[in-house]
Amino acid sequence: MIDFTLELKKFKPAVGVEVGAEDLFDNDVKDITDLVEEMVKTMQEEKDR
Repeated sequence: MIDFTLELKKFKPAVGVEVGAEDLFDNDVKDITDLVEEMVKTMQEEKDR
């Protein structure tokens, strides 16, 4: 059986991987949902003209 406590004590991050939480959860990058919402908004604005 795996002793998770022991395994966590032995854990070492991969060499060269230096990504912090702020990089993982950075909201400046648009995802597909943001892009689709922007496209729909643009199309709606053009339709209303």
